[in-house]
Amino acid sequence: MNFEVYQIIVPIIGLFSIVLTLKSHRGGNNTLFETLFWVLFWLSVCVLAIIPDQITFFLSDLLGIKDNVNAIIFIGLALSFFIHFKTFVTIKKQNKQITDLVRKTALEIEKLQNFNQ
Repeated sequence: MNFEVYQIIVPIIGLFSIVLTLKSHRGGNNTLFETLFWVLFWLSVCVLAIIPDQITFFLSDLLGIKDNVNAIIFIGLALSFFIHFKTFVTIKKQNKQITDLVRKTALEIEKLQNFNQ
């Protein structure tokens, strides 16, 4: 089995990213779900780089798509849209929390100003 250059470089980058993800989790920056998601993502990238033909043919057969490259593109797009959706939900939740906090703070400031008068 002849390895291409990317089949060596991509797993090294993937393993480095996994180590960074685990360090980030230990530092309290990632939740367990986020850590597991990124570790599984990078492991998938590593496996796909090492045995690309077997994985792409399996996925194309599983999804019923003729061309194995189209199967990978389809899965990549689906994953991208999922990540985009999760980011959108998180931003929306943060906006609501910020709005609630600003309202609460404004009401407390107004109470203090009325009390001091």
